[in-house]
Amino acid sequence: MNLWRAVALLNARSFEAARQTLEALPPDAPPPTGLIAFYWHYARQARLLVAGLFVAGFAVALLDTTIPVFIGRVVGLIANQPPSSLLGQAWPELLGMALVLLIARPAAILLQNLFTHQAIAAGLSNLVRWQSHWHVVRQSWSFFQNDFAGRVANRVMQTGPALRESVVAGTNAVLYILVYGGSAILLMSSNDVRLALPAMLWFAAYGLLLWRFVPRLRRGSREMSEVRSALTGRVVDSYTNILTVKLFARPQDEDQFVRSSVDGARKAERERAIRRAARDRGRRQLPQLAETLDIGLPVPHDSRFAGRERRE
Repeated sequence: MNLWRAVALLNARSFEAARQTLEALPPDAPPPTGLIAFYWHYARQARLLVAGLFVAGFAVALLDTTIPVFIGRVVGLIANQPPSSLLGQAWPELLGMALVLLIARPAAILLQNLFTHQAIAAGLSNLVRWQSHWHVVRQSWSFFQNDFAGRVANRVMQTGPALRESVVAGTNAVLYILVYGGSAILLMSSNDVRLALPAMLWFAAYGLLLWRFVPRLRRGSREMSEVRSALTGRVVDSYTNILTVKLFARPQDEDQFVRSSVDGARKAERERAIRRAARDRGRRQLPQLAETLDIGLPVPHDSRFAGRERRE
């Protein structure tokens, strides 16, 4: 019981330390206009957390590649040793596999989630929000007269989560694909180069898809942001100017004013869902392909073809 309390206390203190890592201080300069420079302006303020997330993501991807390796090794051990002596001779190796799968891998996943959901999710998002508001509120009076207040507020509120999500996804997903896919190619080519051809072809096809669809996704994301900002702006401004709306506006005109933005947002959301489904379907194929081709292959050369000696 005391052990569980100690573990719970350690987790609570770790989460609290992660939450307090970033402090949203007033910025010393406005963010630059270039995309990469804009990202770096905010990411450098959390560079230690991003570096920690990179290390944790690398460890998770590397440990995940051991799963098909261990499966292949276990198949080789079962095929080449009698059941009566299997545990007696191979227990150190089996124990090492168990420690990796039951302790090292969960610990790496916990560390990755700690960085992602406790430190970066709230810290980086609100850091960007606060600094964006700090700059926007110091703009001239004409700046606010030329746009919807709700639209401006939506940009301030959504920039932080969008930047944080892309940083986390770029660090976790891209790194995972590179490490997992690269390891799969090395493991399969160590047995036979031809076995690595499907994964190589997958990488080539995936790169072609990125080259083809990333510009479209970028344009679609920009359009979705515009539609969502316009909808939020119209709704918020209708409530902000409710006295004018009640006194002078016709209900059908106000309804149509907001309804047109709702219809546009619905259409944009539907198109975005279709693109996301196509993207996720392709992204899930690499781990499945690697696990299918790796089972029984990444084992020592004397037993790489499990069961051959027994059949002969």
